Amino acid sequence: MNRREFFRSPTCLGSLLASGSLLAGESTGGVQEETADALADKGGWISLFNGRSLEGWYTFLPSTGKNSDPKGVFKAEDGMIHILDIPVSAKHQEFGYLATHQELSNCRIHAEYKWGTKRFPPREEAKRDSGLLYHFVGPDKVWPCCLEFQIQETDTGDTWMVGGARATSNVVSDSFPMYSRSGVPQGEEGTFRAPAALQQPYSLPLHIVTLSGGRFFKDADFEDRTGWNSVELVLDGDRSTHIVNGRIVDRTWDHRQPDPNRSGEMMVLDRGRIMLQDEGAEIWFRNIKMKPLNSNRKLSGTDPRRG
Repeated sequence: MNRREFFRSPTCLGSLLASGSLLAGESTGGVQEETADALADKGGWISLFNGRSLEGWYTFLPSTGKNSDPKGVFKAEDGMIHILDIPVSAKHQEFGYLATHQELSNCRIHAEYKWGTKRFPPREEAKRDSGLLYHFVGPDKVWPCCLEFQIQETDTGDTWMVGGARATSNVVSDSFPMYSRSGVPQGEEGTFRAPAALQQPYSLPLHIVTLSGGRFFKDADFEDRTGWNSVELVLDGDRSTHIVNGRIVDRTWDHRQPDPNRSGEMMVLDRGRIMLQDEGAEIWFRNIKMKPLNSNRKLSGTDPRRG
């Protein structure tokens, strides 16, 4: 199995690597050596973008479908993914995405982005907008069932529930769903555990809210609107943490999706493809990589309330 075939296989990459089946030296023929030596760096990070081509990814635009991008909305150049480096016109620019063939779960995903200057109708006067969508399942469309790590001016880090997805978080109030650390005991900010799972008294009241659709607002703004930004997404089963430039800004858990076999019922949403959005604004992405979680982890994001 070569690198291309590995990334296009249906196996969920994060879970496979975290299990050690490819990295622990088991007898797996050529796969063990290739994934360990060619894909993982010394820190355990595995590149999801080779810097030269869109190998391992596919494009989707509603008007042309999968892997048909006649205008070059998505391209690889100079070690970066460049989205919407096309001539600006008065015509509406359709939304679309660049998605991985591979599903991901139980891992940490890192990416860096920087805004360009081009803006396209119907959002030429709106905030520049993109997104890192995850737990993407089902057929390709705009937009499929998934969750979104919002990447948008002043809103980077928000969590959107898309296409019927559902999630839960601890928020400021029932009427204002902004993520809150209230009730998380001191010292627990660095680990991902839903408040309901903590085994000690809460210091402040909780406001646990579940949303189907809509968004949970991040609790602070750390985006650089002119330079490069780092975003990290921690996927831990059906839970996620959003980190912007080293600061934890949002957490959700109990991710659910509609059950296709039982009308009105929900099922766990804990894995899926990831995608980068074309949503009307020029943007670059670079250093896109993932790292499997281990069982004794603590998040390195800083609690913004501690400076």
